[in-house]
Amino acid sequence: MRIESAVPSEHKNRLIHTVYGWYALTREQTDLGPFDSPNEASYALSRHIRMHKGLNQRPLGRPQQMHLHDPDQCTKNNCGLCVEARVFRHSLAVAVS
Repeated sequence: MRIESAVPSEHKNRLIHTVYGWYALTREQTDLGPFDSPNEASYALSRHIRMHKGLNQRPLGRPQQMHLHDPDQCTKNNCGLCVEARVFRHSLAVAVS
């Protein structure tokens, strides 16, 4: 599938690039990916948002917060942040060896 459009700015902080490809981060149990390009991940995220619009309401007045991710405690099935953390952890272990 070829996607010509640019990635919307509101998607940029929800896309993550790993050695396996691009992931789109969601609030649901499963992140989307991996994809070959950020445009494909963004397209999948747009479809996902349209499908889930109104189902997962954010609490009002809650400011954006820094997110620390612990792959050992994560309950998602397919988590882009876990992939990134595990690859980083592996690269540190290899560098120390």
